[in-house]
Amino acid sequence: MRYRRFGRTELAMPVFSCGGMRYQHKWQDVDPNDIPRANQENLEATIHRALDLGVNHIETARGYGTSEMQLGRILPKLPRDKIIVQTKVSPKRTAREFLDTFDTSMKYLGLDYVDLLALHGINNRELLRYSLAPGGCLAAARKLQQQGRARFIGFSTHATTDLILEAINAAEFDYVNLH
Repeated sequence: MRYRRFGRTELAMPVFSCGGMRYQHKWQDVDPNDIPRANQENLEATIHRALDLGVNHIETARGYGTSEMQLGRILPKLPRDKIIVQTKVSPKRTAREFLDTFDTSMKYLGLDYVDLLALHGINNRELLRYSLAPGGCLAAARKLQQQGRARFIGFSTHATTDLILEAINAAEFDYVNLH
């Protein structure tokens, strides 16, 4: 596997990631007992194979339905220093909503911290405003970082170039996931 420095994190990121958007059982939360055994076994086999190939970046998001819940069945069993775990939380109107959503993510993942926490989908000015406002989502994420619950803070986006550049030029993020 080839690795590259990721943003300002100094992490050696594999050029391929194990993304969690499509291997979840459902797009909404379900009772954990409703996840079919074959679905969970496939997810776990995918994670193990990715790690065997050197793909140690495991990515998910609160918006990916049962992905975090299902990853929470395997991630706590893996050597924590050998994986880079990323989750993403959409910017919310208030920092409290953002923090509550992050807490749900962590409960499902079964981890004490994530390596990468992205503000998920800064795709329009309103979400950028929620993110960068004094006391907003980015400030809440930085508190999580100070508490050791997230190592690095970034954002993901499908926005237009001008909005992406505005977010980058704010110089407040450690990395960006461009799609």
